[in-house]
Amino acid sequence: MAVIVTVGNREVSADEVFPLLSSCGLWPQLMREMVVNRALRSLDCSTDEVDGYYRKQLADDPGFLEKRMRQMKLEGVGENDLDFYIKRPMLLEKFKQSAFSSKVENSFLSMKTGLDNVVFSMIRNRNHELVRELFFRLESGEDSFDSLAAKYSEGREASSFGQVGPIELKQLNPALARLLITAQPGVINSPVLIDGYGVITCLRERISACLDDAMRQRVLAMLFDEWAKKEVGEFFGGQ
Repeated sequence: MAVIVTVGNREVSADEVFPLLSSCGLWPQLMREMVVNRALRSLDCSTDEVDGYYRKQLADDPGFLEKRMRQMKLEGVGENDLDFYIKRPMLLEKFKQSAFSSKVENSFLSMKTGLDNVVFSMIRNRNHELVRELFFRLESGEDSFDSLAAKYSEGREASSFGQVGPIELKQLNPALARLLITAQPGVINSPVLIDGYGVITCLRERISACLDDAMRQRVLAMLFDEWAKKEVGEFFGGQ
C-alpha cells in the first residue's frame, strides 16, 4: 500500500483515504479547495496582518500559532505548507476582495428582485372548486383570510393562519414569486394553479433588499462560489 500522508504517528495509505473521500462525499470539497489554493498561493500577507487576524487567540494564548502549526503537522501538513495554511484565511479574503469587490454592486442590482423579501398570506388546496369558493367568500368579506387559511390550507402556512415570511422571493416557487412581484399590497389575488394546488395569495408587505455590509459580503461570497465552481469544472476537465 502506498503511503500518501502521515497523520500523527500513523501512516495513511491511498487505499484507506480514497474510499473515505468517496463514501463521505468529500471529493467535491477537496477539488474545490485544490483550485482555490492554486489561486491563493500567488498572494501573501504581512506578519502584522497575521497577528491582527489572530489577535483574540494570541491574547488568550501567546503560543497559539506555534501550537496550531504543531497540530497541523500532526494532521499531515508538510513543513513548507505551514505558513501558507496559517495565512490562508487572510489570503482568501484578499483574493475575494481583489477579484470580485468591483463586481458586487452590479451583481446585486441584477439579482436584487430575487433578494427582496415579502410577507404574504396564502391558501392552497388541491380541491380547485373549493379554492374558487373560498376566493369569493374572501372577496365578499364573508370570511377572513386568517380563518380560512387555518381551516383549509394544505400547506405549513395553515399553522400560521396563512401568513408566510418574511422570505426572499428567490426562495419561493418561481410562479409564486412572479405573482408576488407584481401584486399590490392588501389585494386578494385571483386563484392560480401552482404545482397542482389552487392558490390564493395576498401580499402584505414587500421589503426591499439593500446593499449594506452584510449583503455586500453575501454577494461577494456568491461571486466567489460561482468562480470556484467554474474553475473546478475547467481544472478537472468538466467534473
